[in-house]
Amino acid sequence: MRFNYDTIREFSVGYDFQKEWIQGRGLFLLIAIYLGGAGGGLFLASLLVGWKLGLLIAVAIVAIGKGGAHLMFLGHPLRFWRIFWSTTFLTSWLTRGLWFVTLFVVSGLAYYLTGNTSLMAVSAFFALCLIIYTGFLMAASPAIPFWNNPLLPLVFVTAALWSGVSLIEGITSFAPQSLNDGMLRPLSLWLGVIAVVILFAYLVVNFQSSLAAKESVLFLGAGRFSRVFYPGVVLLGLVIPLAILGSALLGEISRIWLAVAGISELAGSFVLRYSLLRAGIYPPIS
Repeated sequence: MRFNYDTIREFSVGYDFQKEWIQGRGLFLLIAIYLGGAGGGLFLASLLVGWKLGLLIAVAIVAIGKGGAHLMFLGHPLRFWRIFWSTTFLTSWLTRGLWFVTLFVVSGLAYYLTGNTSLMAVSAFFALCLIIYTGFLMAASPAIPFWNNPLLPLVFVTAALWSGVSLIEGITSFAPQSLNDGMLRPLSLWLGVIAVVILFAYLVVNFQSSLAAKESVLFLGAGRFSRVFYPGVVLLGLVIPLAILGSALLGEISRIWLAVAGISELAGSFVLRYSLLRAGIYPPIS
């Protein structure tokens, strides 16, 4: 017998979807999460392939895009400075996130201007903090079992790094730059493979976990959201870019196709983050 998850599982008694992170100002948080990961990943990827301009673009994405969206989410942009003097840094990943944004922008811009090796290490560290803290922010939510999983930070890290490489592929395909092009394609392919493995493991672990976490997985894979998850995350974010990158390793391929792979992955990466937020389900109160 085939269950209709639209009518049975998605409306099971006592289960409720979280809405704070996907509606109203929550949409700014989604944008901030996406741009923070893409910007931090671009910075680290640019360090690996030696693309100096990419460092500046990454800092701009984080400072303007993520920083602006983060402040809009807080609701009082002109009072943001109060957060920096708040003791919630010890307990709030949201507050730590604003600190990571600021320290990354300052150290990243300083490294771009000076080329100092110590500043490179500092800026790379804060770039990593920037892309991993969202996973810890969500994983520290015991009320939502689907997020409360130690693999979630790894999902964000691999997605961010792959998005960073995809940005390089997309930009340099239209405007060729001086960088280590020979390293770019295999790096992108391997990051994609690792991202697939970690995402699959994350979903499997959740499916075998609590009932609420299982409901979230079923919502993505068998419920009404599957019509978004499969074409958005699986096809755009995984299958298309991996197929193109695999073909690129077997022979020459035009830059246009590499741009398609990069843009496709970036679109899928956005849908992935939205999917993770959308599938947050509160279990019944016992």
